Amino acid sequence: MNITRTARMNNQEIRKWLSTSRQALTAPIREKYSGQIRQHFMIWFRQFTLEHPQSSCRIAGFWPIKEEPDLIPLLTELDRQGHELSLPRITKPDSALEFYRWTATTPLHPGKFNIPEPQLSEKSLPADVILVPTLGFTRDGHRIGYGKGYYDRTLAKLHEKGHDFIKMGIAWDEGEITVPYTPEPHDIPLDYILTPSGLHVPVK
Repeated sequence: MNITRTARMNNQEIRKWLSTSRQALTAPIREKYSGQIRQHFMIWFRQFTLEHPQSSCRIAGFWPIKEEPDLIPLLTELDRQGHELSLPRITKPDSALEFYRWTATTPLHPGKFNIPEPQLSEKSLPADVILVPTLGFTRDGHRIGYGKGYYDRTLAKLHEKGHDFIKMGIAWDEGEITVPYTPEPHDIPLDYILTPSGLHVPVK
């Protein structure tokens, strides 16, 4: 269920509430919803490639943890189509993420927080589309993650370098935040939010 409590909640309380709502989703429901997310992405992506014709697109994905939507079949299909995929690596504490090339045959090894990471592949060029794991979101495009700030630092660093890219949050519909929420000063708003119900364009 969405967060609709009227009492003021701090960000840590919101994270706890979101995590509880996510954990309530059964494995079959998560599998069904993940398939819907993948379908919605491919519909959007086909239109995106028509509007931005190029031989291939660079897409930064993520490996699912903590009941996150499963994008692995999507990444595998995009790799099959010849697009350049990458996954994040945590190379230093409290730093921005670095992205390394990934294909369906790339070996992965547990990294920090036991998240599978590509270890032997080459570093990727900046992505055209970054798929951002999103614990919670607001209708104006703000995202709440797990509180470590890795994606916030990463998106901010890419912006500082002048790189033009699309930030797409990947979330369950249960992650919508409808209680008063104050973004952290370092938060970077998303361009799109993709959930099982469809692609949402933030209201600015």
